[in-house]
Amino acid sequence: MSPRRVLYVDYYSFVGGGQQNLLNVFGALDRRRWCPLLVLPGPGPFADAARSLGVATFLRPMGKARWRQPWSAWPAMLRLRTLMQEQRVDLVHCNDYPSHKLAVVAARGLGLPVLYHQQIAVTQRPGSSTGLLMRYHAGKADQIVAVSRNSQAALAALGLPADRITLLYNNADTDALGRARPLSPAQRRAAGFKGTRPLVLAAGMRRPHKGFDVLLQGLAAYYQAAPAGPARPYTVLLGDRANAEPAHEALLARLEGLPALAGNYRSLAARRPLAPWLKTCQLFVSSSRWEGSPLVVLEAMAAGRAVLATRQGAGEVLEHGRTGWLVDSEDPAALAGALARLMADAPLRRRLGAAARREAVARFSLKAYVRALTDLYDSLARGRA
Repeated sequence: MSPRRVLYVDYYSFVGGGQQNLLNVFGALDRRRWCPLLVLPGPGPFADAARSLGVATFLRPMGKARWRQPWSAWPAMLRLRTLMQEQRVDLVHCNDYPSHKLAVVAARGLGLPVLYHQQIAVTQRPGSSTGLLMRYHAGKADQIVAVSRNSQAALAALGLPADRITLLYNNADTDALGRARPLSPAQRRAAGFKGTRPLVLAAGMRRPHKGFDVLLQGLAAYYQAAPAGPARPYTVLLGDRANAEPAHEALLARLEGLPALAGNYRSLAARRPLAPWLKTCQLFVSSSRWEGSPLVVLEAMAAGRAVLATRQGAGEVLEHGRTGWLVDSEDPAALAGALARLMADAPLRRRLGAAARREAVARFSLKAYVRALTDLYDSLARGRA
């Protein structure tokens, strides 16, 4: 029996959390049963990474997503429909909302089953114009995957059928992260930190919801009070700029110039794999204002690192004081205080990291994730057989 051909559709060509989550899936799928195909709007790191995993990748322009002018989306819909026909697709997996609005129309016209993956937290209000649009488009999917309980409840509140919404947290390749090695001394020097200074790590796209402005303010307050010496940690933020948000990037650049950060902090472009950095750091920090199920937090847990995060970003995947340390978002003083507490207590960090690793293996492993996802695929394929 030939493997079923699954077309994955994504509106973005960069590698963020949702895209990395999908790359993990590509690497773990049983190719005897599933043949992954990927379509993106243009070239970029996502296409390169998928092709390196042996995934046939197609580039099809998807427009500007001006959904109040639906006729402008027809060319992209027709391109996707033609691709689905040419590639003899059996099932369509939409990895984000913008691509879903295009692909679900094309797939429905061909009688193909559609899975819609809601990768980020749902912020649309029931009854609002955007909420009604999401209800309309998401309602055309045969199955919806929500990455958090909050998103699952918010989708149901929009009026989507609860029996078509499945909760499936993002995954971490716990086996690979367990085997990973830390950065070499040469790699540490290239990143700007030398000797044995401990490392605090943050990572993610430099977008407003990641809260890096709050992180920088918290770091400045922490370093103003932290005693000098080899025990003072060096902080690295790994993340690419969000070109569509210049005002926020200007704010981050101004905060990165705070005197207290000089010699203690550096911003670098995103790094993949992230595992060597996670294995090197003593503490991972996530300052998000909101998230679905943050992939970098799951990866840090799988690497056995202590994690300091916001309740709004990681409260569903971390338990305060057991598998992580939680503070409220928008509170630089609380972040600074938690940094001081954790960096002064190495045994606490080790306990949190060990418990986080066990939790990641039990709840967020890649193998369990792919098994649950392909069970959904099987159910959809049987329903349309």
